[in-house]
Amino acid sequence: MKKTTQKRQLQLLSSNGFVFSLIILLLNDFYFKSHYHNWLTGKLSDFAGLFVFSIFFIAFIPNRKHLILILTAMLFIFWKSEFSGSLINHFNNLHLITIGRVVDYSDYIALIILPVAYYY
Repeated sequence: MKKTTQKRQLQLLSSNGFVFSLIILLLNDFYFKSHYHNWLTGKLSDFAGLFVFSIFFIAFIPNRKHLILILTAMLFIFWKSEFSGSLINHFNNLHLITIGRVVDYSDYIALIILPVAYYY
């Protein structure tokens, strides 16, 4: 019985919603943003990224769905704020890879995708 539940949860990773969101996220980040850089491409990454991130962790830790979504929201809020700037600068000084983000508080609108992920 437990194996069936685990298998069903891992099937989330091959579900239409997860795969579609992942494709949109990758296409958007690696093509659309560079060719059509506008408000839509920025928001699309936020919505798709939050959904994919949440579903990925829910698939592996289904009994902590509430916690995953709360932590996801908190991390997103931190990431999209100016408070994450020093952490990003510190990481970039390691010269492993360069990461960046734009502080845009209107990105918080994407948090409305988290209840969708919960019920998905």
